[in-house]
Amino acid sequence: MRPALISAFGLILCLAQPPAAGWAAASSAPTAGPAAGEATSEEVQDGHKLDLVRAAPVTLRQALGIAEQRHPGTKSLRIETDLAAEGLIYRVRAARDGQVWESVVSADSGMIVSDHPSPPRKDADGDERAEMATLDAVGPGMSEAVAVAERSARGRAVLGELQIERGRLKFVIVVLAGDDFKEVVLEPPGARLRRPAPLRPGSSDQPHASGAKQPS
Repeated sequence: MRPALISAFGLILCLAQPPAAGWAAASSAPTAGPAAGEATSEEVQDGHKLDLVRAAPVTLRQALGIAEQRHPGTKSLRIETDLAAEGLIYRVRAARDGQVWESVVSADSGMIVSDHPSPPRKDADGDERAEMATLDAVGPGMSEAVAVAERSARGRAVLGELQIERGRLKFVIVVLAGDDFKEVVLEPPGARLRRPAPLRPGSSDQPHASGAKQPS
């Protein structure tokens, strides 16, 4: 790993084992279920998924590059690992100039299974319009963040997403290291949200669709 790549980010804020929904993570025993020593169908599927991640010819980071090359100039907002009928896949959301594309990349062949434009999302997981605005001012992107996270946690990334907390952008990467999941949070320098320029007194310009209000 090049030292310059590591120094492109601020402090590694978190390196811990988070609960991984949809994966084989440790949890309290259910009140009713299979006998001791018997795996549930969900656990078997999760175990199979983990084996596929470890053996996949195409990594999550490579899938990022494949999706971004399909639409030159885009930056990835989110990438996740999933299990579909065709096997292990990566779902990538990449953006440029306010437009978002959602691509599905095969972890076996690196081929793009599907690719289509998608409206920016604003939900409990974040506001993609705000993330896009901030990404424009940030040097390192998701691919660099994944590389640093995999080096730090010594494993393979299975999820990468952006989060905005207290006006700052963070890369959140979940890495499969052995049988454990580790969450690495990286903050690039200068990753504050862009704020729209205030309207001049007497200006007839309308506020942007982002919800900015005219000063009273």
